[in-house]
Amino acid sequence: MVSDVIGDVRTRILQTFPERQIYLRSGGEVTYYNLTTRLQVAIVTAIAVMALWCVMSLLNAMFGLSLFGNPDERIVALEATYERQLADSQAKVENAELLLTEQRQSFELMAANIEAKHNTLSQIVGTDAVPTVGAEPALKFAEAEIIMAPTRRDNVDRVARRAYIPSHEISTGLPIDRSLASLDDTQNDILISAEADILESIDFNRALIETTDMEVETVLEQGTQGQGGPFIPLSGFSTPMIDGAFQPRVTTIQARLYEAEALAKVVEAMPLGHPVKNETVMTSHFGVRRDPFTKRPTFHEGLDFIGGTMAPIVATASGTVIYSGVKGGYGRVVEIDHGHGFVTRYAHLKKTFVKRGQTVEKGDELGGMGSTGRSTATHLHYEVHFQGRPFDPKKFLKAGLYVQ
Repeated sequence: MVSDVIGDVRTRILQTFPERQIYLRSGGEVTYYNLTTRLQVAIVTAIAVMALWCVMSLLNAMFGLSLFGNPDERIVALEATYERQLADSQAKVENAELLLTEQRQSFELMAANIEAKHNTLSQIVGTDAVPTVGAEPALKFAEAEIIMAPTRRDNVDRVARRAYIPSHEISTGLPIDRSLASLDDTQNDILISAEADILESIDFNRALIETTDMEVETVLEQGTQGQGGPFIPLSGFSTPMIDGAFQPRVTTIQARLYEAEALAKVVEAMPLGHPVKNETVMTSHFGVRRDPFTKRPTFHEGLDFIGGTMAPIVATASGTVIYSGVKGGYGRVVEIDHGHGFVTRYAHLKKTFVKRGQTVEKGDELGGMGSTGRSTATHLHYEVHFQGRPFDPKKFLKAGLYVQ
């Protein structure tokens, strides 16, 4: 019975959806597509389902009819969802307004504090012009870290001229008087600490320069920080000045800071590094020696190092290459101007890697060790000149031991 029914249904389907072919002719060629019974049934079924879904959606939209649930319950659920979302949005808005109010109050309090600090400083120094003094000078010590401190020839450390600035008498009759006095003490402590750090930097750099047997004042004269000019008073212009002991103290600290920065630039220009990257042995010292060719006493203006062919030769300080090529008995040579009157020479190189006018940094490779020019074997001849006069490079190497 069941099999007969199934067979009858199959027969009707085959009669209704027999196998069909679709022929397409294009450009003289004929192409056909075969539509099987199953494919036709699937297409009709999909169309029927889509039509049914459209009818259900239309009825639901027009009359609120639904085949899957009670319309009232769905409406209630939607209203509850919307109300919950609206409540969440209102809560977020309230939180944002509260946060904005707190931030505004915090900003107003901060602005009031800043204004109060400025007014307090103005009351302390007696003017609206408050100078800015750095707590610590930007010293690089030739871009190095101190690993040990050199000893100055004068072992008596310099100290601040005055260890304390008397506070101004501030009396407003308000509770702010105590805060002003505390701020004055804090400012005084900052000045004392800043001046102590500056003096320490000055002493260190002076000792470092003196280690090379050079006069500090002579080296400073080669700097580029000079200032001056004729005095031309301003007419019709009022410049606020700071009364009391604060202005002289600030002026003193600024002068010492200027000296510390000038010394730091000198130390940065000094050739304190080693000219050979590899391990070396010093074979000739600076000064009088016996010439290796004539065997007669001669003056040797540098140091000689042996370290193997093409051992990397590096700049002992930052500077500008002023010569790169062959120069008489020096053979292939590189000369660098480091500023402040310092010039270094690297001679007898086998190859050079830099050109004239090129800027090099401390540690940059200049060439390879060789035996060009008036030389008996592979080595580096290294010289240090200041204002055209040769100095013993060994003392600069010794000073370089205090930094790394």
